[in-house]
Amino acid sequence: MRFYKTPFITRWLYPSLIWKKSSNDSIYLTFDDGPNPEVTPWVLEELNKVGAKATFFCLGRNAKNNESLVEEIKKNGHLIANHTFSHLKGWKSNDAEYLKDVKKCDEVLSAFGIENNFFRPPFGRIKRSQVSALKNKRIIMWSHLAWDFDQNLDYQKSLKALKRAKPGSILTFHDNEKAFENLKKILPELLNHFKSKGFRIETLEHD
Repeated sequence: MRFYKTPFITRWLYPSLIWKKSSNDSIYLTFDDGPNPEVTPWVLEELNKVGAKATFFCLGRNAKNNESLVEEIKKNGHLIANHTFSHLKGWKSNDAEYLKDVKKCDEVLSAFGIENNFFRPPFGRIKRSQVSALKNKRIIMWSHLAWDFDQNLDYQKSLKALKRAKPGSILTFHDNEKAFENLKKILPELLNHFKSKGFRIETLEHD
């Protein structure tokens, strides 16, 4: 079963994680797994069309292999944050391996002058022990998931659910090849919808 909006029970079980923000007029769009040389430039172009800012949770390995794209994301005023180096699933990784991978991504981002403590666990899967070990991080989850990576997605259902997002909501998309076809159908319409409602579309650094 797809949950486009994160169930209350999930948020209740992990209250220390950040599922939404307090805001009167801002929506927060996030993009996982990039940067990708085909998808990320398109996402940047769509965001620029409406003056939107977003947060890109980048994989260290992809940032390392796409340096010019990292600089392009920065130049356009977006936030770049840690998504591990190699997309480890916390539930299937021992803590030492997982923390080493997070640190390796930090080191890659630091080489670009990126220093912040935002972190998103791949797949949204993280053990309580890993949460405790990453107490210096602000672990960002989401209030709404686009499911853009699902090849069998009914994108109209995704759009309908995402349009119900309220100020403070954190929406998750993916700038990877698997998500691209769905993203092309969802993102432009959603950006125009939020702008028509008078919402600001900001990075996670802003209230």
